[in-house]
Amino acid sequence: MTAPTKLKPVRVLITDDHEVLADALAMIIDREPQLQFVGAAGTIAACLSKIGQTCPDVILLDVNLPDGDGLTAVPEIKRICPEVHILVFTSLADEKTLLRAIDTGVSGFVAKSRPLSEVLDAIRLAANGEIVMPSSLLMGLVARVSRARSSAGVDPDSPGAAQLTRREREVLKRMARGQSAPEIAETLNIKTHTVRTHIRNLMGKLGVHSRLEAVMLALRLGLIDAHNGTV
Repeated sequence: MTAPTKLKPVRVLITDDHEVLADALAMIIDREPQLQFVGAAGTIAACLSKIGQTCPDVILLDVNLPDGDGLTAVPEIKRICPEVHILVFTSLADEKTLLRAIDTGVSGFVAKSRPLSEVLDAIRLAANGEIVMPSSLLMGLVARVSRARSSAGVDPDSPGAAQLTRREREVLKRMARGQSAPEIAETLNIKTHTVRTHIRNLMGKLGVHSRLEAVMLALRLGLIDAHNGTV
């Protein structure tokens, strides 16, 4: 009889200069099934060094670090480890910061004030490529970007947008509603791996690095109507 395949643990790097918080979270992560703590960094420089050594699956990234704005490191993080999923892990959640973070290609946000169980759930969701953001916050950003679209000067007939299939547009619409890949699969009566294939393809066509970035770009291009959810 063939032994069941053991899933590889989700490798997590914490980048935060609050040492007590990072240490406590590290211990909790290592006790969780299918999660593995691979390091902590208190600065951008240390984060980039550890990424080169460990190439984690998920990074919890604070915005305010001693040597600068954590978001400025995202492009370099992605260059070193292209497949990594980045969660903004911060006490600050102002709209300007959130929109700027989305443009860098992060997977989502988790507030330090949330219960630890929610932080762990956010890590698992991010590792699966899901958008990690409270639905109310996502809908607020969707509405704001939609209102600003007319003055953005973005071409709605861009080559990437024109290449999207009907099914890819439908999946994109569901993503904007905050649905996960399994939820989209159930809604559209297709398999989850098929949904993930559509998401991977549409992200490639739009030239984005996260599902959250795909949703925001689709809004700016006018592919999604925030008021009635159509594409």
